Amino acid sequence: MTGTSVTESTAGFPTIGYFSKYMEAILTRFSKQVLSHLLVAGMLLPSAFAGTKESPHDTLVKSFQQGNLWTMGPVKLTANVRLPKPDHSGDITLQYTLSWAGPEKWRAEWTAGGFDQITVLNNGKLSYLSNQPKALVPTLQFETAVALLDGGNPAGPYTIPPLDIEKAKVEASKQKVNGVDAKCLTLSDPLDTYCIDAANGHILTVSTKTSTTSGSAEIGSFEYSDYTAVGDAGYPGTIKVNYAKQLLEEGKVTVSKSEKFDDKLFAAPDKSTSIDWPSCPDVSKKFAAPHLDKSVPPKVSDALKKAKKYGLVWVMVNVGKDGSVTKAILIAGDPDLEGPAIEAVKQYKYTPYTRCGQAVEFQNVVVVPFAPPGQTRPAEIPIEH
Repeated sequence: MTGTSVTESTAGFPTIGYFSKYMEAILTRFSKQVLSHLLVAGMLLPSAFAGTKESPHDTLVKSFQQGNLWTMGPVKLTANVRLPKPDHSGDITLQYTLSWAGPEKWRAEWTAGGFDQITVLNNGKLSYLSNQPKALVPTLQFETAVALLDGGNPAGPYTIPPLDIEKAKVEASKQKVNGVDAKCLTLSDPLDTYCIDAANGHILTVSTKTSTTSGSAEIGSFEYSDYTAVGDAGYPGTIKVNYAKQLLEEGKVTVSKSEKFDDKLFAAPDKSTSIDWPSCPDVSKKFAAPHLDKSVPPKVSDALKKAKKYGLVWVMVNVGKDGSVTKAILIAGDPDLEGPAIEAVKQYKYTPYTRCGQAVEFQNVVVVPFAPPGQTRPAEIPIEH
């Protein structure tokens, strides 16, 4: 999955490659503080959530069902994603398009001035092509935000592993989210907290944490608003990604049903990289989500300790069919911490991810926390000015 870096912008904006580096710099700089909790309002649909005494697990399942678009026939989702420029002089705009013909055939595409990234599933093969040398933080963040709405349903147009909701331990609490009574559900694996409108079941916010033997820290926060009805589902018209109280990106989303797609749309792109990706009509029931079975804390040298190097490091990993890490690439974080982070992550071990009874390779983003001397939680690290 390699390509050529973009060096020019056709829209008069900074190049997407340049902006991605800026995003990485933000993640590096502000990885020394806890991400802010987001406040957001929710709307619409259905009243079944009001006044019920259901378990936290059932509440989350119902909320995922509302965000699940992949049961109503061909669907097209488009998002105009706005990324504020570093100098506050305007925005960079990306177009995200999901064309879903069914669980066995879909296409996801990112486009912008000088940037193109395509993922296609067809005939049991997942094909990928990008003109960037590595995964871009903005696209990964937004794709995650979309997948969180239905728990990463294996029938959906996702390449990230799904949530194993049947085995997840869920704890509930009540909070006010921008004046709205919300039921907040915290999962133990992964460490995600969903705050859901108690009246209608809409997801308002999701915060994600990382946890290893070296500590834990909040690493992502998403907010959803402007819900509209799409068939039996309720889907947000606005999705935001924030980090350290800064807006990283905002997507305006539209969804249309009963689309008619040309089969040519689902042909594997020339020069794309492909892997086996089994699918079947009931893949949402015939899967086993992977779990992190073994993690290893990073080894920090005396030189790094003396230099007071700490924070969060983002690593993209390729995981083989047996659950072992076959490749690890730094995508954000302090370059001086890359070595120990990569060395540690390569020793991670996952339970296999299976689809339709077959083990598959997959990619995942691992966030490695480096705590300062004398502390175990990167969340306690003070802000660096």
